Amino acid sequence: MSRSLGSSRREAPLERATGKIHATYLFPAVVFFLLLQPVVATLFATASEVLVVPLAATLVIGIWSLAPGRLWTRVGIGTFLGLLLTMGAHAVAPSRMLVVVGTIWLDLLGLLCVILGIRWLFTLRRITVEGLLMSMSLFLLIAIFFSTLCIGLFLLDPKSFSGLSPSGQSAEVAELLYYSIGTLTGVAYGDILPVHPFARLLSSIEAVVGQMYMAVLVAMLVSDYASGRSGGKAGPPAS
Repeated sequence: MSRSLGSSRREAPLERATGKIHATYLFPAVVFFLLLQPVVATLFATASEVLVVPLAATLVIGIWSLAPGRLWTRVGIGTFLGLLLTMGAHAVAPSRMLVVVGTIWLDLLGLLCVILGIRWLFTLRRITVEGLLMSMSLFLLIAIFFSTLCIGLFLLDPKSFSGLSPSGQSAEVAELLYYSIGTLTGVAYGDILPVHPFARLLSSIEAVVGQMYMAVLVAMLVSDYASGRSGGKAGPPAS
């Protein structure tokens, strides 16, 4: 019995340390990617597909950070490898079908990351520093996921959005990410506009999701703060 208690005591700090490592890696990775996109798009006239690789890698890091086990991490890595193979095949023999397949791979990565993040958010029992970092990372990952949908729609129909840079440059990927963040936070400036009906529908859904996410997160913060204050109050002295 004492051995089991001793082993559980030794394992608990290890589990907490692992959670901290995940939260510590995810938030800087997402922020670094968001800073990398406009810099590369401004300084280098690379193809749009080049920036898709760090975008997909950021989503894989998100899946690894949010997944409770190794299964979903392996699924994310497999999807990432499928995307790389599709991009390689498209570089050798360009095809519209390969563009569609690559877009599907990228969207699947984003969808899996967001689903795992939402599940993690609703199972969060106590707000900690690591929890706040993960919550902010999830908010940015939602914007990245919607940007992958916008990128896929743009690749299928370049006239879906107006105000973007000419096709074939990395700026269009960075600009769609910029547009997605502006739509999610509700501060879009109107320089990029959705033209296609699907693009408008996607933008409306993203705007609603952004407001709902903030409402749920604030409600969780207030609830945890209130429960902490009520639990910390001392009871009346015994007579």
